[in-house]
This record gives sequence, structure tokens and C-alpha cells, in this order.
Amino acid sequence: MEIQGIVFDVDGVLFDTERLTHQTWKTVSREMGWPQVGEAYLEFVGQNRTDIFRKMVELFGVEFPKETFMKVCSAYSQARMEREGVPMKPGVREILAFLKERGIPTALATSTGRPRTERRMEMTGLGPYFSAIITGDQVVHSKPDPEIYLLACQALGTEPGHTIAVEDSRNGILSASRAGMQVIMVPDMIPPTPELEDLLFRRCTDLLEVRELLSQILSQ
Repeated sequence: MEIQGIVFDVDGVLFDTERLTHQTWKTVSREMGWPQVGEAYLEFVGQNRTDIFRKMVELFGVEFPKETFMKVCSAYSQARMEREGVPMKPGVREILAFLKERGIPTALATSTGRPRTERRMEMTGLGPYFSAIITGDQVVHSKPDPEIYLLACQALGTEPGHTIAVEDSRNGILSASRAGMQVIMVPDMIPPTPELEDLLFRRCTDLLEVRELLSQILSQ
């Protein structure tokens, strides 16, 4: 396989933030008297704010104060990261340094908005590793629609069929697969299912294993 580029999801792949966000949703939803919202968190993983709001209306009705809920959750999560730092997954710096050494261009494709994404890149110092950053506020349709991954490939100047997406969620895997990309899954909170396994190029336990896989491919 000729690898022209790699596109990473962020939450659950590079940063161990899905659990933090899940905890935040459960806490805030209970405080607001809507505990079912926090319990349904996994239904929203990988979607941008527009699609999250649309789904909240479908699931919880128009009376649910979705704007207030999301504003409080965002402030809570960001404040915690400002205090404690951005939690990173094992192997993040190792795989990014490896790809940089090999001259493989990389991009981000995240459903999170640009201001929060750029702040996390600033806090972790990872920004210089990426040639392109595509965020949820740049797309009309979030994952599982392929739009965000097609934009990432376009920004890198790579062909989707020769670009690898590294994902953890069902929505992300569907998005990258529909874009025509090769998908490596690194499971986080959502375990792989037979439906997802059929769409994968490979499943790895962590980013260090992804690095070893890429090293083997590039050595062929």
C-alpha cells in the first residue's frame, strides 16, 4: 500500500478526552434534572455541535435547554484541562515524531470546533506536526458523513484511497470509510462490532501498535 498521508481523529485517539467529557455530561445533566442526556453520551460521539443539537431535539424534545447544557459542559471540561492538562493517549508523540521523520504528511479531522482544537494544540505543543486541521465548524455535515475526511485529504493533497484514517468511534469509522480511505481503529469507549470490523484496514490496541504497523508497511 502506498501511504500518501495520515489523518487522525482527536478525541479518543490522540487525547483521552472522551471519558472526561462523558463524566462532564453525566454530572451536568444530573444537576440540570436531565440525567438521561448524560446516559446517552455515546450516541453523540464524533458529531459536531449542529448535529448534536439536532439529535438532542429528536431524543429529548425541544424543551431540553441544549445550548445552556453544551455551554456549561464545554466550560467545565476546558477548565479542568486548564488545571490538569490535556490527557493524551499512549504513543501520541512517538507516532507523530515517526511520521515526521518519514516525511508522511498528517492532518486532524475533529468534530470539535476550531478555537478549542487550537487551544489543545497550543497546550500540548502538537500543532507543528500537522499540515492541516479540519474542525467540526468547517463542515455542513459531521461524521458519519464523509465530508470532513474528504476535506482533510483535499487539504493534504492526497488521494483518499492512499490516505489512512485513525479512528476510535463508529461515526468516525463510517465517515472515513465512506470517503474511500483505509481505516485503522484504535478502540476507546466504543468496542468494535462486526459491522465496523468489515470496514477496517486494521485494528490496533494503541498508537504504538499503529506506529509499528506503519513502519512495516513503509518498509515493504
